[in-house]
Amino acid sequence: MTPRLRTSLLACLAVPAAILAGCGGDDGGGDTDVGPAAAVPADALVYLDATVKPTGAAATDVQAALAKVLDTNDPGAEIVSLIDQEGQQQPPNERFTYAADIEPWLGEQAGVFFSSLAGEGMGAAVVETTDPARALEATRKSESGATQTSDHGGTTVYTNPSDGDSFATVADFLVFGDTEAVNAAIDANGGDSLGDNSDFRDALDNLPGDRLGTFYTVPRTLIDAIPADELDQNSRALLEQSAGEALDQPVSGALTASANSFNLEFTGGDSGVDTPESALVGDVPADSWLALGLGNLGDSAKRSLEQLRDSGIPNFEQGLAQVEQATGASIDELTGALGDAVVYVRGTTEPTLNGALVVQVQDPELTGRLLDQLQSLVQLGSQGGVRPLHLGGGGTGFQINDPSQAPQPIEIAQQGDKLIIGYGANSAAQSLAPTQKLSDSPAFSTAKGQVSDLGADFFLDFPKVLQLAESEGAKSDPDYVQAKPYLAALTYLVTGSGTEGDQTELKAVLGLE
Repeated sequence: MTPRLRTSLLACLAVPAAILAGCGGDDGGGDTDVGPAAAVPADALVYLDATVKPTGAAATDVQAALAKVLDTNDPGAEIVSLIDQEGQQQPPNERFTYAADIEPWLGEQAGVFFSSLAGEGMGAAVVETTDPARALEATRKSESGATQTSDHGGTTVYTNPSDGDSFATVADFLVFGDTEAVNAAIDANGGDSLGDNSDFRDALDNLPGDRLGTFYTVPRTLIDAIPADELDQNSRALLEQSAGEALDQPVSGALTASANSFNLEFTGGDSGVDTPESALVGDVPADSWLALGLGNLGDSAKRSLEQLRDSGIPNFEQGLAQVEQATGASIDELTGALGDAVVYVRGTTEPTLNGALVVQVQDPELTGRLLDQLQSLVQLGSQGGVRPLHLGGGGTGFQINDPSQAPQPIEIAQQGDKLIIGYGANSAAQSLAPTQKLSDSPAFSTAKGQVSDLGADFFLDFPKVLQLAESEGAKSDPDYVQAKPYLAALTYLVTGSGTEGDQTELKAVLGLE
């Protein structure tokens, strides 16, 4: 799509009409409303839509959320102002305003679909209209009349010869994008569309009725469309083997809002996947700005090895045998020794940046022996940069200090059932006995409460990340300076995953201040 068409799509998707004019759409009663999907090909790789006229609590919540992000009591006016600024930057005969050229015909929903991932990709936008003729007139104005017309299935298609992009009105929709995608939308509206697909309709019925946006794809269809030069045959086979029949099950998602957050929820599959929360996430230092929990690391490692074995990698079994010989333990013993794990990062300047991988081990004797072996090997190959660690509370470990390899020391230690691989001086001690834990942090407690049913897998503290970025010179970057007022409203990103019924569920929450 050309920048001009992308700009028009952005205008349609970004402006909730309920904020601008207080008007609302359908209340969701009756049969499933498939919206723009009625003009989307059934075999579309990815489909997304946005509700531009939310009602009731959804409208109130998104208005409150946008007010925080845009730092204004009137987010609708602010967004309209931004759109109008974009419109005035166009050539004189293509300039537009929201009030005159978009609002009079904009319907309740706008969507976009992709039909190819080759090259720059191929797809189109599908926007509901209240006045198709006026929508067509406004779009022709944006192309300054430099279009050629053709007929596809009895519908007039307008094409800009300079870039090949096309647009047309299809029933009550304005469709614009790549010519082939526009033609496919015309065919879909007159025949087999995504909106007619029973899996898609079932997915919509299971999503929140007050959602602001929808996502839908079938993973296998999406993977098959990835060009060979971007996903080689071995990687494709490994992915297909790993996911199995789950690739054929639709994945759907919904975007919702509250006064203090934006929420994204995905569901997919038909057998559920056990994704337990790592019990270690809340035990990392309280000032960590990143924490990534990994439940049952050993089980995950074992499954990965089995998938690699099944993929037919040459000499794979020989490699495993060498590992077993070097460690004196079987692969099952090695993977069985690993329990929950967490990776964390802290520090808001380069000199204070540090973190660690913390693993709860199931066989401390085995991992302790391997740690001793590793220390002996590292000492043999070092130039005196290895020294033992003396940990409060006991345990063993060593520090590798080689500025030519890493700015800060690497520490590897074990105490009881905790194995630490840390970056930075005292990272092992901080990991084992932090002054305060992340679970004591108000931001993390609030974030975890948003995904309490699933457990927190990932936590990111935005204010600390911005501090780190600014300490590294972001304040001199014009793009960062322009974005900073909006970024300042973000407090955290948290995700959780688990099983809901017989489906896998993932939830991500972006907190606002």
